[in-house]
Amino acid sequence: MTPRLTFPSEYFKDETRCNFHITGMMKRLWASQLEILAWINEVCTKYGIRYIMCYGSMIGAVRHKGYVPWDDDLDIGMLRADYEKFCDVVLSELPPYFKTRSLLPGAIPPKEMSFNVCNGGMLDTSPEFLERFHGCPYTTGVDFFVFDRVSEDPQEYEYQDRLIRLLDRMLMLQWDVDKNTIFGELRQQYMDIRRTIESELAYSFSVAEPMTIQILRLLDLACSICEDCGSKHVENREQVIYYGEKGFREEHFTDRIFVPFEGVMDVPIPRDYDGILSNIFGDYKTPRKHTSQHEYPIYKYQRMELYKAYNARGWKIPEEFLEYDENGKLVVDPADFMI
Repeated sequence: MTPRLTFPSEYFKDETRCNFHITGMMKRLWASQLEILAWINEVCTKYGIRYIMCYGSMIGAVRHKGYVPWDDDLDIGMLRADYEKFCDVVLSELPPYFKTRSLLPGAIPPKEMSFNVCNGGMLDTSPEFLERFHGCPYTTGVDFFVFDRVSEDPQEYEYQDRLIRLLDRMLMLQWDVDKNTIFGELRQQYMDIRRTIESELAYSFSVAEPMTIQILRLLDLACSICEDCGSKHVENREQVIYYGEKGFREEHFTDRIFVPFEGVMDVPIPRDYDGILSNIFGDYKTPRKHTSQHEYPIYKYQRMELYKAYNARGWKIPEEFLEYDENGKLVVDPADFMI
């Protein structure tokens, strides 16, 4: 399979947008993500599944007709019902060169509460991979954010919120348990939360399955327990815990318009995009460079491993894998990763 999206050759050249330098390799990563999104869109169209561009990807679609120049990932949002429909069909539709990072059979196991369609689990310099993904050797994907109905009853909301926060805290402590780096008060906190969860949910954690997977499954269930409450107010509960409520409603996912993105495809956003973006970002029309939840670029550590692998074999690193800043200097010198 060759890429189904068509990019002009000049697209992959270094470029400055909003006074921010974008390397050709970042453009190739964007193109890889858009190939994945194009496939997701194809499946969603086939099965009548709705999604919208979400968070930074929504502001990029509106303000830049593509990526925010300093963004390096792609986020979409789905209502719970559409997400479950997607999960029902994704394994039968998934081509061999894509994977999911999820709780589905055969998927790459997630570490945190997330769903992702990606092009693999590690960097790949094979000719087939490079041809398919526009010369980008780095694995990447599209992140899904699931939006659940939220009860209008304060007591029901408080119960669900407490349950989700308990499970989320247990998940973070579980990471330390897995590394055998949890002691004293934190270990006692972990055991107390575990006993509370098992008692309140009448659930017994099993030794036959990784604890992280079991906690993530319970978290997903906890987020969806109000799905039949009839509320039009929806939230991505994990985002709310850390960043606060953003005012999403069901109609934001059903009343959509399509706008151009990077000149290669049209993507869906809520018709009321102005209300949503104003609520989330304030004056979203004025570009302001901000930091992401991860280090930029998202492939930073893959690039390091790529350079290490070439150096270890004494191979010359291909010019297309090198990146230069606006002054023509190497962004990262491969010599820094000599073994």
